[in-house]
Amino acid sequence: MDNSTADSGGYYGPGAYRPDSIPEQPVQSQDFNHSKLARSAGFRLPWGGTQELMPSNLFARWRPEALRRIEKRGDLLAGTGDQGQQDHECICFAPLALRSRLINGFGMYGKGFFCIGLPVALVMYLIGVSWVGPDETWLTVFFEVWPVLFVIAGVPGLMWLSSTLVFKLFPRWCVKAGRGPEWELNRRTGMVRVWRYRRTIPFLERCKATIIEHPFHEFDGWVAGGATQHGSRFDFILCHRYSKLEVHLGDILLGWQRISRPCYALWDFLQNYMDVTRPLPEFPVLEPHRHKDPVTAEHDRKTGRPKRYWRDMDDETFKQKEDDMHRGVMRINTEQRPNLMARKVRYAHMTPEDMLAYGRG
Repeated sequence: MDNSTADSGGYYGPGAYRPDSIPEQPVQSQDFNHSKLARSAGFRLPWGGTQELMPSNLFARWRPEALRRIEKRGDLLAGTGDQGQQDHECICFAPLALRSRLINGFGMYGKGFFCIGLPVALVMYLIGVSWVGPDETWLTVFFEVWPVLFVIAGVPGLMWLSSTLVFKLFPRWCVKAGRGPEWELNRRTGMVRVWRYRRTIPFLERCKATIIEHPFHEFDGWVAGGATQHGSRFDFILCHRYSKLEVHLGDILLGWQRISRPCYALWDFLQNYMDVTRPLPEFPVLEPHRHKDPVTAEHDRKTGRPKRYWRDMDDETFKQKEDDMHRGVMRINTEQRPNLMARKVRYAHMTPEDMLAYGRG
C-alpha cells in the first residue's frame, strides 16, 4: 500500500487525519464526559493498530442488489433536501423525517416478528390438531385458535406488508428528509462536526442549528456499557477530549449492541476512513466514489481493483464476504492493542497501558 499523499494536489486539507503526523496534544485536565461511575461502566478504545473491519450489520446493509437498484432508479433522497452523505468526502448522519422512520420501522420490525411468529404459530396449530377430538376437524381447530395465530403472525405480517406496499406505491412520499444533519466525519478536512438544534415551537420559524467542530484526533472512541433484563448492551460514542461533547455514532449501528465487538469494529472502520494515508475502506456503498479520492484512485490503479467489484458481485459471493466479516469482527484484537494516542497526550485518567505508551513517547 502506498501511504504517500504528496501527489494528491492539495485535495486534502492541512488538518486531514494522518496517523504518522499527529501533533502533540495538550494535557487533558479532566474527563469532561465521564464521571467515575461512567468510567467504571465504559472504557476508552485504543488508537492505531486497526484491521480492515467494520460491523457486519453495517457492511451487509448495502448488498450488491441494493446498489444496482439505486443505480437503476436513482437516489430517492435526491431533491428532498436530505443532507445525509456517505462518500469519498464525508460520512454525515442526517435522520429521515418521522414519517419515513415509522414506515421503515413498521417494515423492519414487522418482518422480524413475522419470521419468528410464523413458525411458532404453525407449531401451536399442529399441537392443537394432534389433540383433536372425534367431533373436531383441522378446520374447527383453526377457528378456535385463529385469534392467537393472528396476533403472533398475522399482525406482524400485516405491518410488513403494509409498509412494503406503501413504499412500492408511493416511494417519493415515504422518503422525506428530516430537520438536518446531526454529525459528520469529514475525510478531506479531518474534522468532526456536530449540529445542535434548539427545541422549536410549532408554527414558528425553525431556529438555526449551532455547529461545533473539532479535529478528529481530539476525540477518543468509547464503549458505553449497560444492562437490561435481557443482558448486557453496548453503545459506541466519540468523546471530545477537551470539552463536554459526545457524538453518538452508534446510531449507524441501529442502536445498542449485545456484545462490544461491533463497537470495536466501528472504531477501526472510522479510523481507516479518516486516514488519508490509506485508501477508502472496502465498504460497498463507497464504491461509486472511490475514483474521486486521490489516494484511493491511485491504490485501485496499482492493484487493478475492478471498478464494479461490489456492484457486480453475486449474492452467494457476497454472503461469503459477509460471513468472513462477521468472523473477523468476532476475532478482533482491540483489547490487546496499545493506545498509540497516549504517546501524544497525557490523559486525565491514565491506564497502566497509557502510562507505558506515554513514557515511550
